[in-house]
Amino acid sequence: MKEVISLPAGRTQKIIQKYLIHAHPHPRPYKEAEFVALRKKGGIMDTLYNVQHEVVLCPRNENLNEQINHLNENFQERLKGYIQERSNTFGFDEREEYKFYLLEIKRYLNHLPRTATTSQAHTYFTFSELTSGRQIVLRESEMKKQ
Repeated sequence: MKEVISLPAGRTQKIIQKYLIHAHPHPRPYKEAEFVALRKKGGIMDTLYNVQHEVVLCPRNENLNEQINHLNENFQERLKGYIQERSNTFGFDEREEYKFYLLEIKRYLNHLPRTATTSQAHTYFTFSELTSGRQIVLRESEMKKQ
């Protein structure tokens, strides 16, 4: 298991923070990680999240309530709010399934770490690197080369 996966959040950043949910088309070749860091414009990360729950579902499906009725009420309300707001703003692409991460704030990264070069792809970090206090941090793959 990886320590931290960092994902680009782009234009969905505000609704992610509002509902503490991140979603992406499913499947994706991501390795399981203990924490999630979402990148803003310029690759800046300001928060580490725990993943409370993951669920794969079709956000455009009329039977959404049936798809999520196994979740607790708080998760259901957050998911419905996120899906509704994202549908009205950013939208979902034509893929049927999305993976939704129900997040919990673990730690704020007040030093606003980022890498020297930005990337649109997912990447992995060690927990100690992201919490080191340095503004420029190394990806896990770069640390192995040193």
